[in-house]
Amino acid sequence: MEKLEKLAKTLGALSHPLRLRIIALLGGGEMYLSEIANHLGVSRALTKIHLKKLEKNGLVRSKIVLVEGEARALRYYTLQDFDIHVTPKLLAEMRGD
Repeated sequence: MEKLEKLAKTLGALSHPLRLRIIALLGGGEMYLSEIANHLGVSRALTKIHLKKLEKNGLVRSKIVLVEGEARALRYYTLQDFDIHVTPKLLAEMRGD
């Protein structure tokens, strides 16, 4: 059941159109929060909420980079490799039938 729950959480993280757009953007390489928000045409706050859900489920990773000569930092996000293949047989195996 543990694998089934993990799969459900991963699919849940991917179940929002904005999160899928974020995944597509990050497929082109590392980006920082404001850059992602600007590309999507949404607020940084909304973008951050969706990125947190993706990060919590292991689909993206973030790191903070200090900007040289300035008193600020940028949080960069990177897409993590993942593969999802779901079949009825696989679900039955995960369930333990």
